[in-house]
Amino acid sequence: MKKETQKYLRSAALSIVVLLDHVRKLEGSDEPLASFSGPKFRDSVKELATAIDKEATRFIIACKPPALDAEIRALCPKINAGLFHLVKKADSIPKTAGKLYLEAIQKAICRSLISAVGLINSFIEEKVEIDKAALYEVSYTSASGIFWEHCKTLVQLPADNRAAAMWAWQSSIGSLVKDAVEELDETVKEYKDSETSKDCGKQNADDEFSDDSMDDLDPDIPPGRLEQVLKVQRLLTSTKHACDKIGLRCIRDCKVLDEEHVMWLDRLVDLGKPVQDAVDELSAALFIDDDSWLQQVEIESSKLRKVLSGLITLAITFVDDSHLKWFETCRKQLDAAHESTSIVR
Repeated sequence: MKKETQKYLRSAALSIVVLLDHVRKLEGSDEPLASFSGPKFRDSVKELATAIDKEATRFIIACKPPALDAEIRALCPKINAGLFHLVKKADSIPKTAGKLYLEAIQKAICRSLISAVGLINSFIEEKVEIDKAALYEVSYTSASGIFWEHCKTLVQLPADNRAAAMWAWQSSIGSLVKDAVEELDETVKEYKDSETSKDCGKQNADDEFSDDSMDDLDPDIPPGRLEQVLKVQRLLTSTKHACDKIGLRCIRDCKVLDEEHVMWLDRLVDLGKPVQDAVDELSAALFIDDDSWLQQVEIESSKLRKVLSGLITLAITFVDDSHLKWFETCRKQLDAAHESTSIVR
């Protein structure tokens, strides 16, 4: 990562610390309670948090070596804008909404802001310090929560390697691939909706550029890329279907747990991890800000097909015969541009 990008990240973290200091002093507005709706506030925060999460995911991928400096510099303002909107929404809560309600919102936002600074600090050399009092206010509750979660795992230990493999698959590979597909689906939907809106006429300038606008958080598809995005969308959807099938038919339905099957389950999870990484890298390549994006998309698409093909080849080793045809079809979809080879044990 370039030094200029490190400085840029540090500046972004310092801005978040300013927001944190503001939220810690939150006392509520003087607006009447009748003008405030708790359910609407919750829904708007949920929508905003989802948007921030999407940008944070892309940010983490961009920061992984080799760092995509241009992508990082493009994402930081979006994340900071999202956090700013979050704090602004908290400022709208009236004092009469209740002390406990205000404190709950305040603590939740403080934890998010502290986590955001911690995330940025993990990628920069010159760390941004957070006020010790602010850390203390959330540290013991965070530590308690972690301890309780660890205690839960002790009473939920897997009964065998099949159960352990199923947990590993569902909690990481399967869920993360599913999230990537859903995020891209949402991006495509937003793009198509925006194109429809343009055809129906633009909103007035006040609506477009109001402080509550979330346009700056939308992961817009850059001009001229929709065709490639749709191709990637189809590939990622096929990947998700394959991962779902492996999780259910290979891992969950594995009836024999001899030494060979136990090793097979371990290898399925091992080969699933590169698929997960390839999905992340391909999704990120779609939003590269320079002219190298198309070449990178082709490279990452090829990588994904290769690792997914290897995973499917391993999956058919012990899968029930009734599912072989499905896996063969999946392989043909992956190799649509080439001559497919029937699956042979």
